[in-house]
Amino acid sequence: LTFTVRLLPPFSLQEAEVGLITNELCNLLFVQRTGRDHLVQEEMLCVGNFSTGNSICEGDSGGPLVCLQPGAWVLVGLASWGLDCRHPTFPSVFTRVTYFTDWISTIKRPTPVLDSLPGSPPGDFLPPPLTATGSRKTHSVPRPAQTCLLLPFMLQAPQQAGG
Repeated sequence: LTFTVRLLPPFSLQEAEVGLITNELCNLLFVQRTGRDHLVQEEMLCVGNFSTGNSICEGDSGGPLVCLQPGAWVLVGLASWGLDCRHPTFPSVFTRVTYFTDWISTIKRPTPVLDSLPGSPPGDFLPPPLTATGSRKTHSVPRPAQTCLLLPFMLQAPQQAGG
């Protein structure tokens, strides 16, 4: 976003609490609506909140799905797709970040150690390393101060979604 590019209604960034849904249940729900099976693959994950109807919508692609782990917010998904968000009775589908952890590790650029930069939080602020499902390596997660900036970009409220 820039000063010349404005947000579409609701004009402010949204966030919502959602729960993880198994891919098996997600596929059952989607096959009932679309008639197509196995839309949700292993590199994807489903989330939803059937009581509030929160879902992603057009323009949310790439937005973060974060989960609170002990001591840190962890990026677990990137908004990918869903059905018509004006009627959000179906889950939202995100790219499963842990599925791509090894690939991300091989292509990422080396970054400076944050503790050596001015204004960095103290070193004991780092969360413990995590091991992604199916990975033999451990990976560090972003510090809470960095990841919290992602939170406002999470999900758009369905009642305010455009056509």
